[in-house]
Amino acid sequence: MLKKQSKIDGRFLVVAALLGYFGLLYLANFFVPYHKFWRKLGVPAVKSPFIDLAAVLGAFDCDRLTGEVSLTNNSCFTQIAYPSSWSSLTWLGLEQRDTIFWGVFFALIFYVITLIIIGRLNYQEAVVYALILCSPPVMLLVERGNVDIVIYSWLGVALMIIKNSRALIFRLCAYLLIFFWGVVKLFPIFGLAVILKEKRNLFLFLSAIFTTAFITYFLASIGEIKTISQAFDVERVWFRFGHQALFLKVKPFLSNLSLFTGGETDIKKTIRYIIYIIMSLLTLLILTRVLLSKFKIFQEWLSSDFVSTDSVQSLDKSQYIDYFRLAAGIYLGNYLVIGLVMDYKLTFLIFALPQILDWIKQENQLSLSSSMALVAIVVTFYASPFLHPWAIDEIINLLLFVNLLYISLFSIPEWLKFLVHKRLSGKFSG
Repeated sequence: MLKKQSKIDGRFLVVAALLGYFGLLYLANFFVPYHKFWRKLGVPAVKSPFIDLAAVLGAFDCDRLTGEVSLTNNSCFTQIAYPSSWSSLTWLGLEQRDTIFWGVFFALIFYVITLIIIGRLNYQEAVVYALILCSPPVMLLVERGNVDIVIYSWLGVALMIIKNSRALIFRLCAYLLIFFWGVVKLFPIFGLAVILKEKRNLFLFLSAIFTTAFITYFLASIGEIKTISQAFDVERVWFRFGHQALFLKVKPFLSNLSLFTGGETDIKKTIRYIIYIIMSLLTLLILTRVLLSKFKIFQEWLSSDFVSTDSVQSLDKSQYIDYFRLAAGIYLGNYLVIGLVMDYKLTFLIFALPQILDWIKQENQLSLSSSMALVAIVVTFYASPFLHPWAIDEIINLLLFVNLLYISLFSIPEWLKFLVHKRLSGKFSG
């Protein structure tokens, strides 16, 4: 079905879905405050629009009033849990009184960049993108006007430059753009996995440069970063994902599954306990089956003769591989390293969808894994607000993490595959 071309570009259907979504919010506002209706759609909206953007613009105003543009220990930004490096953007002249204008403007840019990135669609692909763009995490990003929407747009521009430019100087500018946002907001630094596009020696050189620069910045700012991290409620896991979220969500749930109340058996809690145990066993069974199948394929790959003579068929040469690497790098980094982040950061997975859909249509060795990843992505975009009590969203995110890691390993450049094969084949063979 995904291979079938449509006469009309599916992006028109995506735009229609978005207009319908916001039209419904507009109509609902005549009967009930729009933010209350939005909550029924799974988006934890608040009365004041674009509150995250308003906080940042307010910090810019504060910075100009105090006259102290400092890149370290800047109270205007640390009080809203942002690094002081944000003061480097004060010169842009953005003001809090223009919050509504900039919120709408950044949202429009976000949608335009997305529509350019995803390219022409058929009807089936349009349904996928419509579901994602109308999902609670993406709509929360828009509703809050969080700066991640700006970062997303700039990373989209960087990806288009990397994909379409043959001149190294332009790609270097794109890498510097990703690095800049990595310094400003930390998590985009994982998107530099896209440097795998370059040849071996250049990749190693750029990796060394960017790694050294980032570690230097991180060590210089580690005190401020610790202070900012303490401002977050690490026990609040609703609308968040990461390896910490799964443990934090399961822990209180198990503690509340007391089978006895006042010396008598609580039938409802007993049933809940039994259902939870069954669901847990089924989940562990599925996860174990997936991991074993992935490891078996990985073991066969390591123990086989490593020959790749057809560069055209190489997964490293896939059409949207740069998009996938940036998206997968950010997701894997957020999940494993940062460990607990807001669900609107799932939005960056949109960059991975063109390549995932392309692999599904090609019916190659990654088609099944790509299909599983696509289902997991769509489900996790809706699971957090609607399936929160059962931790289903965190289990899905765990499966998605394993799947994206597996796909990333199989789509690394040929020279890196050869190196991995050479170093590990003896340890897994036999």
